[in-house]
Amino acid sequence: MKSNSYVECPICRTEVKKDGFIEAYESPFNNQKYELYECPECELQWWEPLRMVPEFYENDVFNLYTSFHEGVRTKIGQNHKAFLKYFPGKIKGKLLDIGCGDGIFLREAQKHGFEVWGIDFDKKSVEVVKKSLGVETVYPMSLEEFCEFAKEKNVKFDVVTFFEVLEHQDKLRNFLEMVKSLLKEGGYIAGSVPNRERLFSEVDWKYFNGDYPPHHFLRFSKGALENTLKLVGFSNVEVYKLDFPKEELPAYIEKKVFGSGIDRLKVILKGKALQNQKLANAVKVEDMDKINPSPYYRILKLLKGFRNKLLFPMTLAYSYKLKGRGIYLYFQARLRNV
Repeated sequence: MKSNSYVECPICRTEVKKDGFIEAYESPFNNQKYELYECPECELQWWEPLRMVPEFYENDVFNLYTSFHEGVRTKIGQNHKAFLKYFPGKIKGKLLDIGCGDGIFLREAQKHGFEVWGIDFDKKSVEVVKKSLGVETVYPMSLEEFCEFAKEKNVKFDVVTFFEVLEHQDKLRNFLEMVKSLLKEGGYIAGSVPNRERLFSEVDWKYFNGDYPPHHFLRFSKGALENTLKLVGFSNVEVYKLDFPKEELPAYIEKKVFGSGIDRLKVILKGKALQNQKLANAVKVEDMDKINPSPYYRILKLLKGFRNKLLFPMTLAYSYKLKGRGIYLYFQARLRNV
Protein backbone atom coordinates (compact mmCIF):
# COMPACT_ATOMS: atom_id res chain seq x y z
CA MET A 1 0.00 0.00 0.00
CA LYS A 2 1.41 3.36 -1.06
CA SER A 3 2.32 5.72 1.76
CA ASN A 4 0.60 9.12 1.97
CA SER A 5 4.09 10.58 2.28
CA TYR A 6 4.94 9.62 -1.32
CA VAL A 7 3.63 10.20 -4.85
CA GLU A 8 4.15 7.71 -7.66
CA CYS A 9 5.71 8.41 -11.06
CA PRO A 10 2.98 7.85 -13.69
CA ILE A 11 5.27 5.95 -16.04
CA CYS A 12 7.84 3.91 -14.05
CA ARG A 13 5.98 3.96 -10.70
CA THR A 14 9.02 5.10 -8.71
CA GLU A 15 7.96 6.71 -5.45
CA VAL A 16 9.01 10.30 -4.75
CA LYS A 17 8.64 12.05 -1.41
CA LYS A 18 5.52 14.20 -1.36
CA ASP A 19 7.44 17.17 0.04
CA GLY A 20 10.11 16.76 -2.68
CA PHE A 21 8.32 18.81 -5.35
CA ILE A 22 10.45 21.20 -7.45
CA GLU A 23 7.83 23.85 -8.24
CA ALA A 24 4.40 24.95 -7.01
CA TYR A 25 1.70 26.61 -9.09
CA GLU A 26 -1.86 27.81 -8.53
CA SER A 27 -4.10 27.68 -11.59
CA PRO A 28 -6.14 30.84 -12.31
CA PHE A 29 -8.73 28.58 -13.96
CA ASN A 30 -9.79 26.58 -10.91
CA ASN A 31 -7.64 27.99 -8.05
CA GLN A 32 -6.20 24.51 -7.64
CA LYS A 33 -2.69 24.29 -6.18
CA TYR A 34 -0.40 21.96 -8.12
CA GLU A 35 3.08 20.65 -7.34
CA LEU A 36 5.68 19.57 -9.92
CA TYR A 37 7.75 16.43 -9.34
CA GLU A 38 10.67 14.88 -11.20
CA CYS A 39 11.29 11.14 -11.23
CA PRO A 40 14.92 10.28 -10.37
CA GLU A 41 14.69 7.07 -12.44
CA CYS A 42 12.96 7.92 -15.75
CA GLU A 43 13.38 11.76 -15.60
CA LEU A 44 9.70 12.47 -16.30
CA GLN A 45 8.27 15.61 -14.69
CA TRP A 46 4.59 15.61 -13.71
CA TRP A 47 2.11 17.71 -11.77
CA GLU A 48 0.07 16.59 -8.78
CA PRO A 49 -2.84 16.27 -8.45
CA LEU A 50 -2.56 14.42 -11.74
CA ARG A 51 -6.21 14.66 -12.71
CA MET A 52 -7.70 16.03 -15.92
CA VAL A 53 -10.41 18.70 -15.56
CA PRO A 54 -13.01 18.28 -18.36
CA GLU A 55 -14.53 21.70 -17.62
CA PHE A 56 -11.26 23.35 -18.63
CA TYR A 57 -11.64 22.13 -22.19
CA GLU A 58 -15.34 22.80 -22.34
CA ASN A 59 -14.69 26.45 -21.44
CA ASP A 60 -11.33 27.07 -23.08
CA VAL A 61 -10.73 24.97 -26.15
CA PHE A 62 -13.28 26.75 -28.34
CA ASN A 63 -10.92 29.72 -28.42
CA LEU A 64 -8.08 27.47 -29.55
CA TYR A 65 -10.25 25.84 -32.20
CA THR A 66 -11.66 29.04 -33.64
CA SER A 67 -8.85 29.35 -36.19
CA PHE A 68 -9.37 25.68 -37.13
CA HIS A 69 -13.00 26.41 -37.97
CA GLU A 70 -11.99 29.36 -40.15
CA GLY A 71 -9.54 27.19 -42.11
CA VAL A 72 -6.91 29.94 -42.18
CA ARG A 73 -3.83 27.78 -41.53
CA THR A 74 -1.95 26.83 -44.67
CA LYS A 75 1.52 25.92 -43.37
CA ILE A 76 2.36 22.80 -41.41
CA GLY A 77 4.25 23.21 -38.16
CA GLN A 78 7.89 22.50 -37.45
CA ASN A 79 6.83 19.32 -35.62
CA HIS A 80 4.97 18.08 -38.71
CA LYS A 81 7.95 18.89 -40.94
CA ALA A 82 10.07 16.69 -38.68
CA PHE A 83 7.79 13.74 -39.51
CA LEU A 84 8.30 14.31 -43.23
CA LYS A 85 12.08 14.56 -42.66
CA TYR A 86 12.73 11.65 -40.28
CA PHE A 87 9.94 9.10 -40.74
CA PRO A 88 10.93 6.06 -42.90
CA GLY A 89 9.80 6.86 -46.43
CA LYS A 90 9.06 3.24 -47.30
CA ILE A 91 6.35 2.99 -44.62
CA LYS A 92 2.85 3.79 -45.95
CA GLY A 93 -0.64 2.40 -45.33
CA LYS A 94 -3.26 3.45 -42.80
CA LEU A 95 -2.32 6.46 -40.64
CA LEU A 96 -4.39 7.62 -37.66
CA ASP A 97 -3.80 11.12 -36.27
CA ILE A 98 -5.04 11.53 -32.67
CA GLY A 99 -6.15 15.12 -32.02
CA CYS A 100 -6.17 15.98 -35.72
CA GLY A 101 -7.58 19.51 -35.26
CA ASP A 102 -8.10 21.20 -38.63
CA GLY A 103 -6.38 18.31 -40.46
CA ILE A 104 -3.39 20.29 -41.67
CA PHE A 105 -1.03 17.37 -40.95
CA LEU A 106 -3.46 14.81 -42.42
CA ARG A 107 -3.46 16.83 -45.64
CA GLU A 108 0.33 16.43 -45.91
CA ALA A 109 0.18 12.75 -44.96
CA GLN A 110 -2.43 12.19 -47.67
CA LYS A 111 -0.16 13.90 -50.23
CA HIS A 112 2.64 11.51 -49.20
CA GLY A 113 0.58 8.41 -49.91
CA PHE A 114 -1.03 7.52 -46.59
CA GLU A 115 -4.64 6.44 -46.18
CA VAL A 116 -5.59 9.04 -43.59
CA TRP A 117 -7.82 8.63 -40.54
CA GLY A 118 -8.29 11.08 -37.69
CA ILE A 119 -10.06 11.67 -34.40
CA ASP A 120 -10.77 14.86 -32.49
CA PHE A 121 -13.29 15.72 -29.80
CA ASP A 122 -14.28 18.93 -31.67
CA LYS A 123 -17.17 18.08 -34.01
CA LYS A 124 -16.93 21.25 -36.10
CA SER A 125 -13.23 20.69 -36.82
CA VAL A 126 -14.00 17.12 -37.87
CA GLU A 127 -16.51 18.39 -40.43
CA VAL A 128 -13.94 20.90 -41.74
CA VAL A 129 -11.41 18.07 -42.18
CA LYS A 130 -13.86 15.76 -43.93
CA LYS A 131 -14.77 18.47 -46.40
CA SER A 132 -11.23 19.65 -47.10
CA LEU A 133 -9.74 16.16 -47.49
CA GLY A 134 -12.71 14.47 -49.14
CA VAL A 135 -12.66 11.55 -46.68
CA GLU A 136 -15.13 10.10 -44.21
CA THR A 137 -12.57 8.43 -41.95
CA VAL A 138 -12.36 11.31 -39.46
CA TYR A 139 -14.44 10.99 -36.30
CA PRO A 140 -15.52 13.20 -33.37
CA MET A 141 -14.48 10.66 -30.76
CA SER A 142 -12.29 10.26 -27.72
CA LEU A 143 -9.46 7.74 -27.97
CA GLU A 144 -11.40 5.35 -25.71
CA GLU A 145 -14.44 5.52 -28.00
CA PHE A 146 -12.34 5.07 -31.12
CA CYS A 147 -10.57 2.01 -29.69
CA GLU A 148 -13.96 0.35 -29.24
CA PHE A 149 -15.02 1.42 -32.75
CA ALA A 150 -11.78 0.09 -34.29
CA LYS A 151 -12.15 -3.21 -32.43
CA GLU A 152 -15.69 -3.66 -33.74
CA LYS A 153 -14.57 -2.86 -37.30
CA ASN A 154 -11.37 -4.93 -36.96
CA VAL A 155 -9.23 -1.96 -38.06
CA LYS A 156 -5.50 -1.69 -37.30
CA PHE A 157 -3.03 0.99 -38.34
CA ASP A 158 0.46 1.07 -39.79
CA VAL A 159 1.13 4.43 -38.15
CA VAL A 160 -0.48 6.31 -35.26
CA THR A 161 0.55 9.95 -34.79
CA PHE A 162 -0.15 12.33 -31.91
CA PHE A 163 1.31 15.83 -32.05
CA GLU A 164 1.15 17.90 -28.84
CA VAL A 165 -1.13 15.34 -27.17
CA LEU A 166 1.03 13.32 -24.77
CA GLU A 167 1.66 16.21 -22.35
CA HIS A 168 -2.09 16.51 -21.66
CA GLN A 169 -2.49 12.96 -20.35
CA ASP A 170 -3.32 12.21 -16.72
CA LYS A 171 -3.17 8.44 -17.37
CA LEU A 172 -0.01 8.21 -19.44
CA ARG A 173 0.44 4.44 -19.45
CA ASN A 174 -3.23 3.87 -20.25
CA PHE A 175 -3.05 6.29 -23.20
CA LEU A 176 0.01 4.57 -24.68
CA GLU A 177 -1.47 1.10 -24.16
CA MET A 178 -4.57 2.16 -26.11
CA VAL A 179 -2.33 3.47 -28.89
CA LYS A 180 -0.51 0.12 -28.96
CA SER A 181 -3.85 -1.70 -29.31
CA LEU A 182 -4.54 0.21 -32.53
CA LEU A 183 -1.24 -0.71 -34.22
CA LYS A 184 -0.51 -3.57 -36.56
CA GLU A 185 2.37 -5.84 -35.55
CA GLY A 186 5.54 -3.81 -36.00
CA GLY A 187 3.54 -0.61 -36.49
CA TYR A 188 4.94 2.86 -35.81
CA ILE A 189 4.09 5.85 -33.66
CA ALA A 190 5.26 9.42 -34.26
CA GLY A 191 4.52 12.83 -32.83
CA SER A 192 5.81 15.67 -30.71
CA VAL A 193 5.72 17.17 -27.22
CA PRO A 194 6.94 20.50 -25.83
CA ASN A 195 10.65 20.45 -25.02
CA ARG A 196 11.02 21.45 -21.38
CA GLU A 197 14.65 22.47 -22.11
CA ARG A 198 13.70 24.79 -24.97
CA LEU A 199 15.01 28.30 -25.44
CA PHE A 200 12.82 30.92 -23.72
CA SER A 201 11.02 28.33 -21.61
CA GLU A 202 10.98 30.89 -18.79
CA VAL A 203 9.08 33.31 -21.08
CA ASP A 204 6.45 30.67 -21.82
CA TRP A 205 6.10 29.81 -18.15
CA LYS A 206 5.88 33.45 -17.04
CA TYR A 207 3.44 34.85 -19.60
CA PHE A 208 1.38 31.83 -20.66
CA ASN A 209 -0.62 29.29 -18.66
CA GLY A 210 -0.50 26.80 -21.54
CA ASP A 211 2.35 24.68 -20.19
CA TYR A 212 0.75 24.36 -16.77
CA PRO A 213 -2.13 22.26 -15.41
CA PRO A 214 -4.96 21.73 -15.96
CA HIS A 215 -3.80 22.09 -19.59
CA HIS A 216 -0.43 20.29 -19.54
CA PHE A 217 0.34 17.75 -16.83
CA LEU A 218 3.64 16.32 -18.11
CA ARG A 219 6.99 17.85 -19.04
CA PHE A 220 9.50 15.93 -21.13
CA SER A 221 13.21 16.13 -21.76
CA LYS A 222 14.78 14.01 -24.50
CA GLY A 223 15.81 11.40 -21.93
CA ALA A 224 12.41 11.34 -20.21
CA LEU A 225 10.61 10.82 -23.52
CA GLU A 226 12.97 8.02 -24.59
CA ASN A 227 12.51 6.29 -21.24
CA THR A 228 8.72 6.65 -21.39
CA LEU A 229 8.40 5.03 -24.81
CA LYS A 230 10.80 2.19 -24.01
CA LEU A 231 9.12 1.41 -20.68
CA VAL A 232 5.73 0.82 -22.32
CA GLY A 233 7.04 -1.53 -25.00
CA PHE A 234 8.30 0.47 -27.98
CA SER A 235 11.60 -0.21 -29.75
CA ASN A 236 13.68 1.71 -32.31
CA VAL A 237 12.93 4.79 -30.23
CA GLU A 238 14.24 8.02 -31.79
CA VAL A 239 13.81 11.45 -30.19
CA TYR A 240 15.01 14.60 -31.95
CA LYS A 241 15.60 17.95 -30.28
CA LEU A 242 14.43 20.37 -32.96
CA ASP A 243 16.12 23.72 -33.51
CA PHE A 244 14.47 26.92 -32.33
CA PRO A 245 12.91 28.60 -35.42
CA LYS A 246 14.58 31.93 -36.28
CA GLU A 247 11.25 33.46 -37.30
CA GLU A 248 9.94 33.02 -33.75
CA LEU A 249 12.80 34.95 -32.12
CA PRO A 250 11.28 38.47 -32.35
CA ALA A 251 8.03 37.41 -30.65
CA TYR A 252 9.85 35.75 -27.74
CA ILE A 253 12.38 38.56 -27.32
CA GLU A 254 9.47 41.02 -27.31
CA LYS A 255 7.94 39.14 -24.37
CA LYS A 256 11.28 38.91 -22.59
CA VAL A 257 11.98 42.66 -22.95
CA PHE A 258 8.52 44.27 -22.86
CA GLY A 259 6.35 41.70 -21.10
CA SER A 260 2.79 41.08 -22.31
CA GLY A 261 1.66 44.72 -22.78
CA ILE A 262 2.34 44.86 -26.53
CA ASP A 263 0.62 41.52 -26.97
CA ARG A 264 -2.52 42.85 -25.28
CA LEU A 265 -2.52 45.83 -27.66
CA LYS A 266 -2.23 43.48 -30.65
CA VAL A 267 -5.17 41.41 -29.44
CA ILE A 268 -7.28 44.58 -29.06
CA LEU A 269 -6.43 45.67 -32.63
CA LYS A 270 -7.07 42.18 -33.99
CA GLY A 271 -10.42 42.14 -32.20
CA LYS A 272 -11.42 45.42 -33.83
CA ALA A 273 -10.32 44.19 -37.22
CA LEU A 274 -12.08 40.84 -37.02
CA GLN A 275 -15.05 41.81 -34.83
CA ASN A 276 -14.45 38.54 -33.03
CA GLN A 277 -12.49 38.47 -29.80
CA LYS A 278 -12.12 34.69 -29.68
CA LEU A 279 -10.67 34.68 -33.17
CA ALA A 280 -8.40 37.60 -32.22
CA ASN A 281 -6.86 35.46 -29.49
CA ALA A 282 -6.36 32.51 -31.82
CA VAL A 283 -5.29 33.86 -35.23
CA LYS A 284 -1.83 35.08 -36.24
CA VAL A 285 -1.38 38.55 -37.75
CA GLU A 286 -0.17 37.12 -41.08
CA ASP A 287 -3.35 35.03 -41.40
CA MET A 288 -5.77 37.91 -40.78
CA ASP A 289 -5.93 39.10 -44.38
CA LYS A 290 -7.54 35.77 -45.32
CA ILE A 291 -10.47 36.65 -43.08
CA ASN A 292 -10.80 40.43 -43.11
CA PRO A 293 -8.10 42.72 -44.65
CA SER A 294 -9.18 45.84 -42.72
CA PRO A 295 -7.10 48.97 -41.92
CA TYR A 296 -6.34 47.48 -38.51
CA TYR A 297 -4.62 44.59 -40.26
CA ARG A 298 -2.33 47.00 -42.11
CA ILE A 299 -1.51 48.77 -38.82
CA LEU A 300 -0.63 45.44 -37.22
CA LYS A 301 1.62 44.51 -40.13
CA LEU A 302 3.45 47.85 -39.80
CA LEU A 303 3.85 47.33 -36.05
CA LYS A 304 5.20 43.84 -36.60
CA GLY A 305 7.69 45.10 -39.18
CA PHE A 306 8.84 47.88 -36.84
CA ARG A 307 9.23 45.41 -33.97
CA ASN A 308 11.33 43.06 -36.09
CA LYS A 309 13.70 45.86 -37.11
CA LEU A 310 13.94 47.19 -33.55
CA LEU A 311 14.78 43.77 -32.12
CA PHE A 312 17.02 42.61 -34.97
CA PRO A 313 20.31 43.18 -33.06
CA MET A 314 19.02 41.03 -30.19
CA THR A 315 17.97 38.25 -32.55
CA LEU A 316 21.57 38.12 -33.76
CA ALA A 317 22.74 37.69 -30.17
CA TYR A 318 20.53 34.59 -29.82
CA SER A 319 21.35 33.07 -33.21
CA TYR A 320 24.05 30.76 -31.83
CA LYS A 321 21.67 29.32 -29.18
CA LEU A 322 19.08 27.85 -31.56
CA LYS A 323 20.56 24.38 -32.17
CA GLY A 324 18.53 21.71 -30.37
CA ARG A 325 16.72 24.31 -28.24
CA GLY A 326 13.47 24.34 -30.19
CA ILE A 327 9.91 24.34 -28.94
CA TYR A 328 9.33 20.68 -29.79
CA LEU A 329 10.78 17.24 -29.26
CA TYR A 330 9.87 15.03 -32.21
CA PHE A 331 9.67 11.26 -31.61
CA GLN A 332 9.09 8.08 -33.55
CA ALA A 333 9.20 4.45 -32.46
CA ARG A 334 8.08 0.97 -33.43
CA LEU A 335 5.83 -1.43 -31.58
CA ARG A 336 8.08 -4.08 -30.07
CA ASN A 337 7.31 -7.55 -31.39
CA VAL A 338 6.28 -9.95 -28.63
